[in-house]
Amino acid sequence: MDLFETARSALASVFGNKMRSILTMLGIIIGISSVIMITSIGNGFQQMITGEFESMGLNGVEIYPNYNETLNNSDLLTMDDVELIKQHPETSFVAPFWRATGEVALKNPAESEDFIAMGTTESYRMIQPVELSYGRFIAETDVERHAKVVLIDETLAREIFGRTEVVGETVRCAFWSGSVELTIIGVVKVEAVIAFMEMQHVVYMPITAVMDIYSTDTIDSMFVNVKDTEKISRTAEEYVRLLEISHDNEDKYRVNNIMQQMDAITNVFSYVTTFISFVAAISLLVGGIGVMNIMLVTVTERTREIGIRKALGATDGNISFQFLVEAIILTAVGGIIGIIVGYSGSVAIGNAIEIKAVLSIPMVIITVLISSFIGIIFGVYPARKASKMDPIDALRYE
Repeated sequence: MDLFETARSALASVFGNKMRSILTMLGIIIGISSVIMITSIGNGFQQMITGEFESMGLNGVEIYPNYNETLNNSDLLTMDDVELIKQHPETSFVAPFWRATGEVALKNPAESEDFIAMGTTESYRMIQPVELSYGRFIAETDVERHAKVVLIDETLAREIFGRTEVVGETVRCAFWSGSVELTIIGVVKVEAVIAFMEMQHVVYMPITAVMDIYSTDTIDSMFVNVKDTEKISRTAEEYVRLLEISHDNEDKYRVNNIMQQMDAITNVFSYVTTFISFVAAISLLVGGIGVMNIMLVTVTERTREIGIRKALGATDGNISFQFLVEAIILTAVGGIIGIIVGYSGSVAIGNAIEIKAVLSIPMVIITVLISSFIGIIFGVYPARKASKMDPIDALRYE
């Protein structure tokens, strides 16, 4: 019997018992579809995280003083250091930070609300999107003039004034160094604030204004966007060396590589996805056992047929090959259906949780190969059992 005839006979046998074949393939379908769904959603999460980092322009580093070391005032960062780092050829932009806490009186004078004041520059919006309801963000002129201006969120505006359109109004904010009157130049949508620091009120001010309030010429840290992401580590070392030369010190600064953090997060997702996929793939073993079981039943049912074929000259290899092909067809068809079900399920789940499922082509190829391999492994024993039957005993079988 040639290959074509063998395949045709195997297909006829598989589809001649549709219900039994479907139940046999069910374990393979569940295993393959589970792996596809998990990997597709996992890949979608990784791409979402990577996209969030890239959309915020976080292909850079944050530089800050090494507080584990003894620091002199001359070791702290200043706006001059910001200008120094800006001159580096690999620098795209620099956003300095000065963080402070404060308190503001609400519409009811007996009540007040705490907030975090983020002193920064116009470059901040290149790092963290800030969506405005009214007004504008901090401008370069605000920083140059040390302008006493502020942006507040909609919720805080409503608590203070009873409305959200409050551009041009003034608020008196209390800091530990004293209170200051600030003019509101913008109102930030609540979602932007929540995305930054959970439910904490965050107000934005020119960094020079915050420095004036605290009578300091230093800053907390600076975020530096690097042009070439492949050179981030080396460029970060150059930044530190520039600062050490400028301040005449050593080992006084630390660098937080944002891209490494992103890689660490995506690696965790990758490990978790791989582990869960491995657990889901255990069902493939169960499916393989089901294939072996049904093939043994098939061999028993077709004992007389085997005897007739052997009597007509079929070799052990012909018999073995036919049953092996049947097992491979069962698992391969189950694998294909599993891929379709898995991807459809991942798209449905992705739409429900607003994640774009990403189908991995290598994973599809691997799952098809695995399902076929399972057919071979678990089909070998029934096929060999069929091929080793004595034709006389097979013809006598009832």
